[in-house]
Amino acid sequence: MSKYDLVSIIVPAFNEVETVEELYLRTKKTLDAQRQIFEFIFIDDGSTDGTFDKIKKLWGLYPNIIALRHFRNHGKSVALMQGFDAAKGDVAITMDADLQDNPEVIPQFLAKLEEGYDFVNGWRQRRNDFFTKRLLSRLFNSLVSHIFKCDLHDINCGFKAYRRQVYKILELRGDLHRMVPVLVCSRGFKITEISVVHSKRKHGKSKYKLIRYRGILDIISIVATNATELRPFHVFFEMSFFLWLLAMISFTVRAGLIAFSLLSPALRNFLSAILFFSAAWFIFLGTILPIFGLSMEIMLSQSQRANWRRKLIKDKLHEKA
Repeated sequence: MSKYDLVSIIVPAFNEVETVEELYLRTKKTLDAQRQIFEFIFIDDGSTDGTFDKIKKLWGLYPNIIALRHFRNHGKSVALMQGFDAAKGDVAITMDADLQDNPEVIPQFLAKLEEGYDFVNGWRQRRNDFFTKRLLSRLFNSLVSHIFKCDLHDINCGFKAYRRQVYKILELRGDLHRMVPVLVCSRGFKITEISVVHSKRKHGKSKYKLIRYRGILDIISIVATNATELRPFHVFFEMSFFLWLLAMISFTVRAGLIAFSLLSPALRNFLSAILFFSAAWFIFLGTILPIFGLSMEIMLSQSQRANWRRKLIKDKLHEKA
């Protein structure tokens, strides 16, 4: 018998009509064998293929299903936050809906949490993805590990386990679902990882593009947000100082060019103009852009809270008593 009174299974789904029933039934078989009480939370993120109709039929048959549906697709981060808001479990398990995550592994996640960890991340073995996708993922993981000192092998694996005190404090926006381990680690929680099998996709196609430049933007976003939480003046000053330093260098080179250059007057005037406008641009950026960009990031993190997310929900099927 598991030590948990309730486990919340949270599954965002977007156009996965062929997989949601099998995923639920396999999860149910696995947790029933463990005599573990669970709730299963589907978040239909604006599907157009009948996914919600399939979920609704399941909801009519099984009393522990909760289903939310968005008016349109808002992305995985918002879908996960909807699930975290609705969840009541001592522990939450997040999985993708495409059956590449095997629900039979859930007891291993729960057992790892019982060892005293607050968060368990999946580490996909023998990934069933194209080589280029695996290579980009490896580079991304190395970059994140180096920057944030978060020593995990598969940051973006969607198969994760969280204690309640972890998943209830998360605030995901944009595409920050990729950075959940970093956010958890930065809070001082005890984290670890376990190996999981990455199954071949049997139905549909991947919703993720090969070129994920937003992952780099997420890294910048977290660095900026974490820095400004404690030392906003230091961050603004250091960024502005660097840009103003470039401006001073540009002005100095321009002055030397005018005073000592042996270049022709036309070329000297041309280079002088470029250096002048470069210096002016550095001054502008050093004064305006860091404050504007980081202020917008901080304000956004405050605005996309539970009340905002509730307005995105079109339908909600509650757990039946």
